[in-house]
Amino acid sequence: MPTNDNSQWSGITRRTALKSGVAGGVAALAGCSSGGNGNEGAADDREPVEERVDRRFTKALHRGTYDMDNASWNPFDPANSMNNFDPPGLIFDPPIIYHESHDELQGVIANDWEEEDGSILVELSDEWTWHNGDPVTAHDLTTRRDIEFAISDITSPDSNANTYIQDYEAVDDYAIRYHLHDDFTMKSVLANALPAMVSVKEDTGNPSFGEWRDDLVDVDPESDEASQVVSDFQEWSPELDEVVGNGPFQIKDVTDSVFVGEIYEDHPNADNLYFTEFAIEQHDDQVLAFMEESVDAIALNLPASPDVMDQLPPHHEINRDYNHAWSVLFNFGNYDFPDSPTENPSNQPITADRRVRHAIAYAIDKERLWSSVPQVYDLYELPSTFLNETAVDEGIVDVEGYDEYALDRDKAASLMEEAGYQRDDGQWYDEDDEEAQLVLYAQSDTSVQVDALDAVQSEMEDFGFDVSLEAVDQATYGEARLNGDHDIIFDNHPVFSIRGLTWVDFVWAWFSQLNHADYENTNWEIPAEIGNSDASSTMELNVWNQIEQLHLTGDNEYIQNLTWWYNQVLPMYNCVIAADYGAINATDWHVDASEALIDNRTAEFYLTKVSDAELIPYEE
Repeated sequence: MPTNDNSQWSGITRRTALKSGVAGGVAALAGCSSGGNGNEGAADDREPVEERVDRRFTKALHRGTYDMDNASWNPFDPANSMNNFDPPGLIFDPPIIYHESHDELQGVIANDWEEEDGSILVELSDEWTWHNGDPVTAHDLTTRRDIEFAISDITSPDSNANTYIQDYEAVDDYAIRYHLHDDFTMKSVLANALPAMVSVKEDTGNPSFGEWRDDLVDVDPESDEASQVVSDFQEWSPELDEVVGNGPFQIKDVTDSVFVGEIYEDHPNADNLYFTEFAIEQHDDQVLAFMEESVDAIALNLPASPDVMDQLPPHHEINRDYNHAWSVLFNFGNYDFPDSPTENPSNQPITADRRVRHAIAYAIDKERLWSSVPQVYDLYELPSTFLNETAVDEGIVDVEGYDEYALDRDKAASLMEEAGYQRDDGQWYDEDDEEAQLVLYAQSDTSVQVDALDAVQSEMEDFGFDVSLEAVDQATYGEARLNGDHDIIFDNHPVFSIRGLTWVDFVWAWFSQLNHADYENTNWEIPAEIGNSDASSTMELNVWNQIEQLHLTGDNEYIQNLTWWYNQVLPMYNCVIAADYGAINATDWHVDASEALIDNRTAEFYLTKVSDAELIPYEE
């Protein structure tokens, strides 16, 4: 059964079978019920319209709680507001779409790219214009880079302004060449280094982006004045009536709770759009708004509880692969690496020993844990890796032979004994005859953490650990986990894509601070034969180097190595998965596009931007 299946069970479920102890319940219910897109028979016999009609498509705002008429339109805002605010995705287009779970690129404004002598040439279509009629050109992209590089020179003079790009130049009005720091693969650069939206227009604003660029470039980067210019610029935003987009919809009307865009007739995809307006509305409860059909779409927040799902209108699922695995996350106890967040740590975790981590995984009945958490979670049925089912199904990684860590208390006991522990009267003791202890931390207002760790505590006490569970407020939890006060927390990380595995910032700045492991400087010894944990020979692997080699070569070998490392070193034992998908009302709207686009996290916008996608109202 796929881990990201979003269908709801009917009748008795594996979860209720586990909770009620029904004999054979799990085996009898091992198959999946059909889920599809949830739109079977939704439109009756109606057909999609064949020409544009005066209709509005409405989606609920899902990123932030912004006053839409008073939001920042500066992509260099330190709060990163534009990336967490829906309207920019409506009125601006990207150069390229990266479909993450499918590891595919699709051009939008950029229509060609090629690699040459340590550089990448990106060619832009000459069909795109800003909503005031000006052409979208390579100079718009270089204006943004000029600002980015100037700010870096001022604020981080000893670091590269961009991980991939060393320098850049507009070759002509519709081509830009990026010179690279190293021989990175073209896909790595295009997927990671191009802006998500072409949102900087040189003459937008008063002062304009171009005037700010000149001030940032011309100021002495070592002066106090330079820091002030950066601060002033980052606090600045174009006024709403100054904002000019380049996407399929242009600004029509904005209030504090509704943003309305109307068709921009000169957009290259305008002829493929069969409705006139796209609106984004604030709703306190987005799922309720969709259930009551106050909006046509929500971008995330599904699945909800089974009773709510039963009340939703027939719908197409979108943004289907933004999943999170909730996992037993282990503390490695390395508090001395340069970017460690700890202050005077005192806990020396028993989970620093790989054999103990493996023993804990083998001693946990993952399905029982799953039965204890809220019903919106699915059992994670892949071997523990960074990936979801879609990424595995795409064939990039073969997980055959990866350890499942299925319940095996005898094997768990053998591993504890190998680690130097002895069990007496059901209790594990170390070489100093001290009880083997586990400290678990949960955030008290996050039910999945508390419920899961309740189950872990019960099972680990049955196995022979002395276990304490601290359920604390959010601030205490945040401080405790970063300070290493735990052996185990139950936390989550995205498992939606290959890129989720290879972001250096993700692995280093976030993951390492929870595990307290130095991924940059540690060489890990793992079985040399991938898929065979009993291999007689071993190999050394450095996570940082593997990621770098992947970006330099594009060779899937390095993805395979990284997932094998994760499975064998076991920084986390993946237990349940939380889907976070969206929906479009299938009663009123026909949806069709590639699987890659439908899976993409912002499919509701991409459906309007490219010619091979359809978001079309049904005839009334």
